[in-house]
Amino acid sequence: MAKYKLQEMPDVHHDGKRRVYPKMMINRTLSRKEFVEMMHDYHRGTSPSMVEAVLIDVEDMLVRMLSMGYNVNLGNLGHYSLSLEFKDDKPAEMQDEDDKMTYRRVGVKNVNYRAAPEFVKEVKLETDQYLERDMGGVKRVLKSNYTREERIARALQVIEKNGFISLDDYAQLNNMSRTVASEDLKGITDDPQSPICSHGRHSHKVWVKREA
Repeated sequence: MAKYKLQEMPDVHHDGKRRVYPKMMINRTLSRKEFVEMMHDYHRGTSPSMVEAVLIDVEDMLVRMLSMGYNVNLGNLGHYSLSLEFKDDKPAEMQDEDDKMTYRRVGVKNVNYRAAPEFVKEVKLETDQYLERDMGGVKRVLKSNYTREERIARALQVIEKNGFISLDDYAQLNNMSRTVASEDLKGITDDPQSPICSHGRHSHKVWVKREA
């Protein structure tokens, strides 16, 4: 049975409002092997090896079709498409009317997945009727016990040792949630006098020592 908890959001807007939102409590993440075994238990007429073979073929075909420029709609299993991004450091803005932006390097940014409305409806119907609240009041997002200056100093120690610090490392180091840590790092790097700046984007983003 699925359960949820109520969690207080950090005051990122600094307006004093204590916003609360429901959050799913995840039992754990099923492995591919476990999912295949559950499929076999659900439909005994299909062997685990057959289920695995079908999954592999679906993955291979998705890769092939997406790489050839197709979007793929698998009905209730959702709609797949690619998003792209520039893979160079050149400006994304056109410099003038005749700028044809030649010699640009472009690559895949992400695979987009959009669930089919009918699939979402089925999940809602199956989940909502049994969804329970984990009774424990409202969970507060962890906030650091260190001052900003202390957090920066602690981060710099890690950077000096490893060359960089990740978001997860910064959050754990300063006893913060990832959300609060991300907002804190944004405020730090936005300050031109800060000794820390960011490098990279999205999941590859890390924080390094700002060059003098």
